[in-house]
Amino acid sequence: MEVHCTVKNCTWWDDNYCIANGILITSDEVGEALPERYDYQETQSIVQQFGETPVDSCTSTCCKTFAPRQD
Repeated sequence: MEVHCTVKNCTWWDDNYCIANGILITSDEVGEALPERYDYQETQSIVQQFGETPVDSCTSTCCKTFAPRQD
């Protein structure tokens, strides 16, 4: 699967593709309740804590896999 990304300053960015092993995308509401950097491997605990997180539009979602690139 290809995941396209335009956030060039992310650790996982590679020429407009996300190369992370896994990606956590959730609702903005849940994203705001989580720490700034949240490991995608902890996704199962999010499902247990928050359940599914339906939204009405793509503008209500966020990627919590982002990690600033350390150049």
